[in-house]
Amino acid sequence: MINIRTANKNDSEVLQNLNQEVFVDNQQYDSDLKMGWSKSENGKNYFNKILNDPESCCFIAEENGQPVGYISASPRKVNYLKSKYFEIDNMGVAPKYRSKGIGSLLIDKCLGWAKIKGYNRLHVNAYFSNKKAVNFYKKNGFSEIDISLQRNIQ
Repeated sequence: MINIRTANKNDSEVLQNLNQEVFVDNQQYDSDLKMGWSKSENGKNYFNKILNDPESCCFIAEENGQPVGYISASPRKVNYLKSKYFEIDNMGVAPKYRSKGIGSLLIDKCLGWAKIKGYNRLHVNAYFSNKKAVNFYKKNGFSEIDISLQRNIQ
């Protein structure tokens, strides 16, 4: 049975470990990722900041007390848009637990939290070539609104 709980201030290492699994998967979509970032001091500081920010939310999915997924989200301030936006900053499910509804449970928990806080829209970014992630988000009610582009300078 999957339990979704609010992450607490002592969960930084749990989040770092789960995020590392996401990074391993995402390296196929972005060769610029710093593969050690999740477990670095910067990674720890990043998660500690989220865990201590009352305007952000972070949830951990567990099966029999074992962390198997997470989601973190925070306000997204866009001056030229009317709605109050909340953005999924980070989300991941351990590879052997994917396609079992855990990601959808995490999104639902995040949506509920954002609704209580008065947000109107939930935003997320996914790698364009990560079709599985894009389809997952679409299945969970997200729609494409733009495309980000980049190029190397050198």
